[in-house]
Amino acid sequence: MQGVKCMEIFLDVLVLENIVMNYLILLMTGKFSKNKISHLRLFLAAFVGALYVAFLVIYPSLGVYYTTVSKIAISFAIVAIAFSFQRFAAFFKTMVMFYISTFIFAGAGFAFLYFNQSGGFIRNGFFYVYWNSKWTVMVLCIATVGIIVKIFWDIIQSRLVKDRLLLPLKIAFENGIINLSALVDTGNALFDPLTHSPVVVVEFKAIKSILPVEIQNIFEESKEDDLVGVTKIVSNSSWFPRFRLIPFTSLGKENGILIGFKPDYIEIGDKNEKKGVTDVIIGIYNRALSKSENYNALLSPDLV
Repeated sequence: MQGVKCMEIFLDVLVLENIVMNYLILLMTGKFSKNKISHLRLFLAAFVGALYVAFLVIYPSLGVYYTTVSKIAISFAIVAIAFSFQRFAAFFKTMVMFYISTFIFAGAGFAFLYFNQSGGFIRNGFFYVYWNSKWTVMVLCIATVGIIVKIFWDIIQSRLVKDRLLLPLKIAFENGIINLSALVDTGNALFDPLTHSPVVVVEFKAIKSILPVEIQNIFEESKEDDLVGVTKIVSNSSWFPRFRLIPFTSLGKENGILIGFKPDYIEIGDKNEKKGVTDVIIGIYNRALSKSENYNALLSPDLV
């Protein structure tokens, strides 16, 4: 009876705990590999991984499913569910990032096990921790992992930015295409409050040639702060469906509003490594972004 009770205590939190952990690992994998993230697909993949663990705990006698081959196979399945791929090279890169993310989480688990005075052990790749409150264990594990992931993500992101500060940027609207030089700016955390799409800040002079005349007049006459007038002008323009208002507290002005438009698409990088993005907003800035004119757009690191 005692064994059954322990199993019940473990199983009622096992699936939920693994769903959360798997989801965080896959989210970290998506960030590292720069895959398009679908939270529904991440959840489904995390759920499949949790079911696999629950199956092993319920049927411990099925040793074949504890083998390295089985674990690799389920990891391939989880990544395939979580992300979509057009090339094998992209899948292989994501698998590498998945294992790196998993090792980081495992390191967090070892750290938690080391500092846990109640004790614990590892069997068949699973962590077992002695604790009076099962929910305390889960909360502490998630908090520990969250801190470690944040530290690693900041380190990796800062190194990526150092290696790739300036990138070619192509912006496509119905009126044409422009090619710019963009700075990867860690301070650019702007997003569209309606769709949560990231914002690329672009100088007006650099994008002027493909803007409709009525939009050009707004910036040439410095009327971008007159939101009522801007809205009236844009509402009569063919670009009204693209129109966005982006709040910001930087760029030399606090509590400002940036006028933005949704492009058809943008392309980041050169021909050797090019990334296309459609879920993005172009925010127009009516000043120079660079005194040396080395760049005329600001990219969020999340887009790189």
